Amino acid sequence: MPSLSVSLNLNGSVGKDGKNEPHDVLAVKNRLADLGFPVTRDSLVNPETIDIIKLFQSIIKGETVIVGDGRIDLDGPTLKFLQAANAPQWLEMPKGSPAEGFINHDNQQGDNHDFGTSWMIEMIQTAAQLYLNTYLSSHPSAVLIQTNDLSKPRGGITSAHKTHQTGLSCDLRLPRKDGQSGGIVFSDSQFDRDAMRAMLKAIRNQSKYAINQILFNDFTLIEEHLCEKARGHDNHAHIDIIPPPPQ
Repeated sequence: MPSLSVSLNLNGSVGKDGKNEPHDVLAVKNRLADLGFPVTRDSLVNPETIDIIKLFQSIIKGETVIVGDGRIDLDGPTLKFLQAANAPQWLEMPKGSPAEGFINHDNQQGDNHDFGTSWMIEMIQTAAQLYLNTYLSSHPSAVLIQTNDLSKPRGGITSAHKTHQTGLSCDLRLPRKDGQSGGIVFSDSQFDRDAMRAMLKAIRNQSKYAINQILFNDFTLIEEHLCEKARGHDNHAHIDIIPPPPQ
């Protein structure tokens, strides 16, 4: 999912309380649209435009909730990252497949928490290949990594989570010994700890993106420094990634 660097050649700030010259606004919105963010390709600055700028700012700051002032300044980090070759793209999580080592559960259940950054998607894809090669190849009856809940189509607040607003978070359903995933907690006899250990190791060992935290309450895996305890994480693991520097 590589992007390309661009030069937007802005004359002034764009967004909330910005100078908002039509040429500049169009250049910014076209770049955001090219990256997959849901903006219209026009010269209008409306609340939806400002919300997407805030979403982009939150992503590059590594925040999992919406922050930012909604304005792109000429000398600011938002413009620098917007022009970067590795600017985050906003994408729908792929379906996944056995050959890829993961399945997107959101795609199966049809909810609307299926969107996130290209960074998170690349991390999952890379980790899933590592899991496939280092564990599934020798444990063919183990389940695939099964993802669940990134962010809503436009990011932002979701009633399902306190975070998950910026496409930098992803949940994993728990692997089971009966070949299924989810519907259990870590203390359930059906929980496949060995498979979960291999999944978390693959996520931590993949080289694409740094991991900020993995939240999951399995005491054994916490003692192995694979995850951290957090309220509400008995039945799934929560992953946050760290943004790379702009290139």
